[in-house]
Amino acid sequence: MLRQDPSGIAPERALVFETVVSITRFQNAAANAGFELLIEDPLGDDYDIPEEMVDDYVDAASPTLYATMPSTSDLQRLLSLWRSYQAQEDAERGLAPWWTLFSMLSDIRVWGPQDRLTPEVRAELAYRLNQGDDQPLRLELEIWPTANATLRRRWLRDSRAKIEALGGRILASSEIDETDFVYQAVLAEMPADAVREMLANPMAPEGVANLDGLQFILPQMVAQSLPDDSDAAQPLEDALESFSEDAPIRAVLLDGTPIAGHPALNNGVVIEDVHDLVRLSQVEHRRHATAMASLILRGDLQADGDPVPDARLLSIPILIDDAHGASSPNDRLFVDLVHVALARAFLGEDALAPEAHLVNFSVGIRQGHFAGRIGSLARLLDWWSERHGILFMVAAGNVSDDLNVAGTTFTAFDDADQTERRRLVESAQKESRQFRTLMAPGEAMNVLTVGASSQDLSAPRIGPPTGSIILNDADDPYPAVSSAIGLGAFRSIKPDFIAPAGEHELRASSSADGVRLRVVDRTQRSGLNVATVQRGAANTYKTRGTSCANALSSRSALFSLAALTDADGPFAEQPLSPRDKALLTKALCVNASSWPTAAVEKFTAEFAPNPRRHAQAREEVCRYYGHGLLNDQRMREAPAQGATLVGLGTLRKDRAAIFDVPLPPSLSGERIGRSMVVTVAWFTPIRVTRARYRLAALDAVPHGYDLFGEFTEDDGWALAMKSGQLDANLIKRGTVWSRRLTHSNPIVPNFTTDLRLPVRVQCRDSSGGGLSPDDDIRFALAISMELEAETNYDIREELETALRVGVRQEG
Repeated sequence: MLRQDPSGIAPERALVFETVVSITRFQNAAANAGFELLIEDPLGDDYDIPEEMVDDYVDAASPTLYATMPSTSDLQRLLSLWRSYQAQEDAERGLAPWWTLFSMLSDIRVWGPQDRLTPEVRAELAYRLNQGDDQPLRLELEIWPTANATLRRRWLRDSRAKIEALGGRILASSEIDETDFVYQAVLAEMPADAVREMLANPMAPEGVANLDGLQFILPQMVAQSLPDDSDAAQPLEDALESFSEDAPIRAVLLDGTPIAGHPALNNGVVIEDVHDLVRLSQVEHRRHATAMASLILRGDLQADGDPVPDARLLSIPILIDDAHGASSPNDRLFVDLVHVALARAFLGEDALAPEAHLVNFSVGIRQGHFAGRIGSLARLLDWWSERHGILFMVAAGNVSDDLNVAGTTFTAFDDADQTERRRLVESAQKESRQFRTLMAPGEAMNVLTVGASSQDLSAPRIGPPTGSIILNDADDPYPAVSSAIGLGAFRSIKPDFIAPAGEHELRASSSADGVRLRVVDRTQRSGLNVATVQRGAANTYKTRGTSCANALSSRSALFSLAALTDADGPFAEQPLSPRDKALLTKALCVNASSWPTAAVEKFTAEFAPNPRRHAQAREEVCRYYGHGLLNDQRMREAPAQGATLVGLGTLRKDRAAIFDVPLPPSLSGERIGRSMVVTVAWFTPIRVTRARYRLAALDAVPHGYDLFGEFTEDDGWALAMKSGQLDANLIKRGTVWSRRLTHSNPIVPNFTTDLRLPVRVQCRDSSGGGLSPDDDIRFALAISMELEAETNYDIREELETALRVGVRQEG
């Protein structure tokens, strides 16, 4: 089997294929030769890499595939055929398809040192060597994931012996052996000379890279939150009511240490020092976690300030705060640190937050940009989501590097109008996007990844200073230039959506080939107003970034849960499990997101030059916007001229559930524009030992029967509407399926008052055999209907009167 991810390869039978053609062409040749190329979803017939991007794509995406052979003899036979091809021998009878396949390859080899040291890792280690002179370097060695404990013990023993023989030492080790999740790694400190020798000669028999059973060598995973250098602060303008000590803990914050006694947070935050890190964080530096807690519990203190109803926040510090920001301990494996924190929060009779369903994760991995491989931290969060029903809200990450805009001059850029400036910036982002990808663990499949919209929630008191560049308009939100961009694993939609993150100001300066843009950090003119401490006093200040967007989104999720479960909510009389709460809020987050005007204009600009590339044009917009800008109000309430319906269900492989949704009687016979959004959210089981990592895929399809009882498919969902911004292939790659339907030229729908709209949610195995027919896949469904104009009737009231959602299982 050919795979794109090495995680599922048996190490003793692992082969590496390096291609010189596109994945699509190689897929066809592999099929002719009898190999199955395992990718999450087949590429469309019209999908191709634009010619002007071929070299960049090859360099950045590393078109390398991995194969696991049924036996060692099969591996040797394939290598023998490859050598015959290289020797220019003629193909034997029946082997011509293999020769065609070989013509598309630059190399076939057994998994080895060059695969354990990826180009991205080699570059990062070389950079750290240059920065640290002859200081020792800390490396993480990950073994192949296997449930065989005997093999893991042997690899650990051999790793220790090899590291010590080279003058290094093991600082920490971790073994996580859970059902469907295995992780084992060591944190080693190595002499600088030994690392230089490893990079110069990775094939050396005595080197670490040649260690049997080793999967990857990585720089130490260091989690961080960026420092905020602003020295300006303001006192709280209004006294704030304390949170109730009796309120349940609804969410968990994994970050640094917040100032729990700050007047904006008083009684709202419970700190549990699971890792004994609080004593290492001086109070005057506890800014990032305090800001996150402030945004989750109070929102922007100038624009909002209202407390999240009936909720408190559990904080488990995983970072150490200092004058340079916050970072994870340098003597621990970060994956282990997170796993222990989550276990303490959610597992056991003395769990710290048994009622919580949401984890805010607004920290990123230093230099941990997504390069195609799902990292161990992302896999851990995916496993926790599915196994324990936890919704992780993850910041997409901030890119601190300046953006170089080529092909213009400082004067021309300064004189350009907003449309032209945006065009130049977007072109520059596209040229450098391999360096601006999602920050780990934002590539995880089961999480919600949140990007940043350059947008304040309260108007700045003064205008921007001379020379500042602001790409967003007051009524037209725009992605922050510093926000990391997608797509995610298996080309899934990432970020899932964007949210307000404070207005970002830019400063331009001349560069050798154009203009260099830098985000202004030290400004208190704009941003989101949050709690902080300065010079020992409780104050507020303004900040910005994807962390802020993520915290505000977590707040919206908690408010939506309150709306679902309060006295007037649909689940007022029904107890919800943490998993159900997590899935409902996950579905509502995406359901309440839509492309703003700037996103639609970007799609038009991408689509116009070549209408055949509509799929690529949509992907390009999703890299920045995902499903769109989160509408906080729609998380809490139904549309003003519409209604939102929610439901829950459980499916197994190749099964379906049909939700009978009533149609508003007043729509019958009315010529009025309307729209509908259908969203399904789930947590997929994962298998880290399989290349096709996502096991379960769900979607919703129109479903109905005609007068004679025959099945009929209605692409308009019985409302004669057409699909909106995202096509069917794009929305099916992740763990949220969301389709927007609109009707701008309405016909007059005629139906009886008891007509139901059947929505069929179905589950399929997306892994080629990994999903068990006994696996229960819990899901949430959200459906929003909205009219374009005010009417004299209330379709929400009509639906509430008629709603008796029936669910029937299909075999």
